[in-house]
Amino acid sequence: MNIQTSKIELAKIVLDIDNPDLIQEIVEFIRSKESLLKEQKSKINEAIYSLDNNEGISHDVVMEETKNRYSKYFK
Repeated sequence: MNIQTSKIELAKIVLDIDNPDLIQEIVEFIRSKESLLKEQKSKINEAIYSLDNNEGISHDVVMEETKNRYSKYFK
């Protein structure tokens, strides 16, 4: 799906929303994303790139390490 198609789909979804509180939440969410610092955006993009290239750690591995390290909390 290209960016224009995605924008049209998003516009359709937003136009169908009747809840003003939800509209406000969406606006605030979009504005908060626009206000991220360039460095934050760069770090987020690096993390996404790493995950896309299977360089991340799986949830199962993290949970196993956490259970081993903090076993007294998993009884």
